[in-house]
Amino acid sequence: MNRPTQTKEAILESALYLFHLKGYHATSIRDIAHKAKVNSANIAYYFKNKQGLLEYCFTAYLEAYIQLLEKNLVQLDRIGAQNGLLAILTDVFEFQRKNFLAASFIYGESALDSNLNREVLSTYYMKENSYFQYVLEKGIKEGIFRKIQPAIFTLQIKGLLSAPIIHAHYAREVLHVYTQEKYYTDKYRDEICLFLEHSLFVKRDIQEELLYNVSSI
Repeated sequence: MNRPTQTKEAILESALYLFHLKGYHATSIRDIAHKAKVNSANIAYYFKNKQGLLEYCFTAYLEAYIQLLEKNLVQLDRIGAQNGLLAILTDVFEFQRKNFLAASFIYGESALDSNLNREVLSTYYMKENSYFQYVLEKGIKEGIFRKIQPAIFTLQIKGLLSAPIIHAHYAREVLHVYTQEKYYTDKYRDEICLFLEHSLFVKRDIQEELLYNVSSI
């Protein structure tokens, strides 16, 4: 990694740490520069100002997140909707774990009503919604998912995905569970898979019966 890239990454990591610790409004450019061990002018050079840094934090995280979803959608026809959905969940949990500070900050900021959040909702989250609904509708059409309302179930999936991030403090202080650690991420994912097995996935013997009925028409 070259020097300019290292400087930019140091600024970004320091900003996310301080935004998460103190909040966006309570964090100054000087705080970020001190934490990153750079001159304040470096922040102005790469991000213009604190608002530019905030927008970069959002777009960098969400661009990578959308690319992760798209990577899994490409193989959906080959592996099927059920395996595809499980692969998406596994990748998303791992992505959130590796980018825990960014995820925590962005989930928190996304709850606020702002111009930036409205732009995010109309772009990245609209894409996310269409991808999840595509997977769910494909699974229903294939007869391997129960006939649920995709919009409602997407909301449930969003809640399940965000819970380890949004409730990280509760998990740590009350449950003594550290949701950014891989052991707990994997355990949580396994529990979600069990939930889907009972709430969404059609049992294999019923799948075979449905396929037989379709083929005999």
